[in-house]
Parts: sequence; C-alpha cells; structure tokens
Amino acid sequence: MSTVQELSALHRRYADLSHLFRSAWTFHQFLQSLAKSAIYGTATDLSADFQTLYSELKEVSEKLSAAESERVRTRLDAIEARLGTLVATLDAEDTRLPPQALRQFFQRVKQYDEKILTQLVKFYLYAHPADWPPDRLDKVDFLLTRLSGEEDERSGRLALRDRKHLGEIYRGLWALAGAGSPSVEDVRQRHEAIETLRQEALAIEGLDQLNDRGLIRRYRDLKHELGVLFFEPELLVAVLETNLVFKGRVQKLYKLEEQRIVDEYQRVFELEREVPVDVQLDQELMQFRQDVERFEQELQRDDVRLDHLAQIRQWVRSLVPRLTAAMESGRGGESAKTLTGAIRVEVDTGELMLAARPSRHQELLAEPFQRLVAVLLDQDPEERPETLVLKPQIFPLRIEPREVVACRRLHSKELCDRDLELFLCEAAALRILLNEEAQEIADILDESSVTGDAPIFDRARLAASAADEFMWRFHHLLAEALTSGAVEDGRELQRLQMRLMRDYAGLWLLAYKPLMPRRPAMPA
Repeated sequence: MSTVQELSALHRRYADLSHLFRSAWTFHQFLQSLAKSAIYGTATDLSADFQTLYSELKEVSEKLSAAESERVRTRLDAIEARLGTLVATLDAEDTRLPPQALRQFFQRVKQYDEKILTQLVKFYLYAHPADWPPDRLDKVDFLLTRLSGEEDERSGRLALRDRKHLGEIYRGLWALAGAGSPSVEDVRQRHEAIETLRQEALAIEGLDQLNDRGLIRRYRDLKHELGVLFFEPELLVAVLETNLVFKGRVQKLYKLEEQRIVDEYQRVFELEREVPVDVQLDQELMQFRQDVERFEQELQRDDVRLDHLAQIRQWVRSLVPRLTAAMESGRGGESAKTLTGAIRVEVDTGELMLAARPSRHQELLAEPFQRLVAVLLDQDPEERPETLVLKPQIFPLRIEPREVVACRRLHSKELCDRDLELFLCEAAALRILLNEEAQEIADILDESSVTGDAPIFDRARLAASAADEFMWRFHHLLAEALTSGAVEDGRELQRLQMRLMRDYAGLWLLAYKPLMPRRPAMPA
C-alpha cells in the first residue's frame, strides 16, 4: 500500500470512528435524560469514558500524517476497542428499554432536534446493522416518523416534510446499513403491500372496524418482516407516509367516537354501584378500572394505544350485560325507572326539566339541587356571577361563579354541553349537602357517646360515596380539557374539583371517625 493510500485509509477510519462516537454519545445523553425524567429506570453514567475518548480522538486528529501512521493506527485500534465496549453497554441498556418508554419520552419533549433523532437512528444501525427484532425496529420506526412528519398548513393533514432533504437522510441511513442492492421485484412487491394497507386505512370508517380487521397488527407485522429492507429509501418513504396516514386516521376516528367510548365505561361504573358483585366479578371490575386509568393517562399524553382501547371495549361488552342482569334480578325491574328518571325543579316559571340522563344520586341530591337552582334562577340574569355568589342569600351556599353559569345555561336555550353543565350543578348541590351534613355531625359529636350509628352517619357515608364518584368524573373531565388544549376550562374544572375534594375530606373524617380504631389512653 502506498503512503498516500495508507494515509487516506487512516483518515476514513478516523472519520468512521468519529461518526460512531457522535451517535453513541448522543444515545448516552438520551438514556441519561430518560432516567432523569423517571420514565424508565436508571442509566449508567459513562460521561467520563466518553470525555476521555473525545480527548484521544482530538489528539489523533492532530497527528494524521504519514510520518506517524503506524502510531496513529495503534491509537485508533485502542479507541475502536473502547468505543465498542461503550456501544455494547449502551445497547444492553437499550435492550431493557421498551418502545413505549421511548415514545413517552419524546411525547413529553415537544421541541426536538432533527440531528438528535438522526443520530439515535444511526446508533441502532452502528450497533446492529443486520439484526432487527420487532422492538428495535419499532423504536427506529417511531424516531423516523417523528423526524419526518409535519402537519400541512393548508389541509391540516400529517405529511412528509421537505422530501428532498429527507431523501438525503434516508440514503445516508441505507448506506450505513450496508445491505447491498435488493432486487427490483422484491422492492416492488413490498411497496405494493404497504400501499394496499394504506388505502385500506383510508377507507376505514370507525375504530371498531379498524380493530376487527386487525389493520394495525397486520401493518406492524409487515414492517417487521422488512428487516434491514426497512431502510431501503423507496420503501422507507412508503412506510413513513403510511405511518402518517394511520396516525391521522386514528386521531380523526377517535375524536369522532371519544364521547361514546367514555359513555361506555362510565356506564359500567354506574351499574357497578347499583348491584352486588361476587368475588370473580369484583376482580374483573378492579382490572377494568386499572385499564381505564391507564387509558386516561394515555389520553393525557396524546398516546392512546388501540389495543388498550379495544381491551376496554371488550370489557364493556362483557361487563354491561352481566351487571344489567344482576341489577334487574335484584330490583325486579324497578332499576330502569330509577336510572332514567330526571331531576325536576319547581320554580316560579313552572316545571323545569334540566336533564333526562341516568343519575344514581338524584334522590340524594334532589333537595339541595332544588334549593340551589331555585335561588339562582330567582336572581337578575344579567348580574355578573362573580358578584352574585357574594350576595347574602347566596354566599352561605359557597358556590363558584362557574356553577352559576352552568345553572343559567341549563335554564336557557343556549347551545352547550348539557351533560357537563348538569354535572357541575349536581357537584355544587353535592358540596352543599356535604357541608350541611358535616355541620350536623359536628353539632352532635361527642367522642364519649357517639358510635356512628345515628342516621346522619349513614346519610353522610352515602354522600361521601357519591363524592368519590364525582371526583372520578372530575378527573376525566380535566383530562379531556387538557388533551383538547382548553387550558382555561381545565383551570375552572380543577378549582371545582379541589373545592369538592376539601369538603369531601372534611365530611369523610367526621362520618368515619367513630369507626376508626381508637388510640389507647396514656397511663396516668
């Protein structure tokens, strides 16, 4: 080998190691950030090792001359070996990292750098150029979709951005994969398969149809079968375009069906509280609640997984008939009448039907609800809610301006979410009840004689049980507001939730105090 050729080879080797170092260092920083965010476990801090290698690479770059080629080659051998050890350590940590943790991290990080995402993908290619198990491919798939997509300003649809620039990135990744040239026919067949699924996704009209056809699973299986061909530029463009189509379609369908989905699982919660359950059913309901809680957390993160949504749907289809049958059996058919009744309020203007939706607590809340609505509708409708709540006849009710607005909206012909406004009025009535019952208990409370058997304690525990259900509903409404970007609505809901929590806690401590084990008396 000539001196010029040898020097050229050393330069290429130095450049390759520098690129590997950059991607490994970026991946190390990503794992450190992931650990600090408490999303997933802990990560080994290799900063000192990387700093040492950086110094050595910098020193080598200053000695890339023919006169020191042998010494430089020896130094590069040592750097390559140590860098290989660091890559293996990072790869081992990544193996324990599920794709969901990676997605969750980047969904929190709204601002991200294209170069960082590219370096993370390069790390996977450096570490495993030919080995692509499903989890690893899912991570790369997510990173490249995040890198490549944007919302079109005119249509609002998700689409690939700057195709020319992206094409350069894709070709660089394909070269790094070093997979050679696949046959034209193989690429064509796989491209057609991807395109077929894309068209099928565009024709889907509902989430149930999407789940029943197993379209998401079939598409993931197809991508997993690609292996290293995933990075072939033509196929990669087809995959990423299809990813964005799937994502946009799912978001649209979910938005259309969101209220029905929520109503479905709220129906289970309503029925659960109406009927006695056996051990097996109780265990299933516990698992159902856990799945719903996980779903609502995903909803807040804008990371709803269709398999989790399908699982909730399956729970509903299984639980509702069984709970309904148990309720009908236990009540002899009276339950239907109770559940579909409406709260009616007599005011000067005549009978006002505020709603006709299931309400388990209408009997409990009827009296404070009637008082609340009657006194509010008797006021000047033009008076500001902030002023109204301070008036002597209303101030003792301790209601919020937003609850005045809710009552007025229900009484008017204004277009609004009547279920939401009714719920806020019911929550205000519940707080009135909680405070009145807490005061009644406090008036009679005598630690030496009260055992908790008085009727007021039974009523108070029913009210506390209702408050627990209302807190759950507030939790969901707040999640909906935050997910849709309604920050001001979210603040109002959170304030009302905290008001209810405070009054609920006060009554709970009084209602259950006689049942709590007493601390033994101190010896004299």
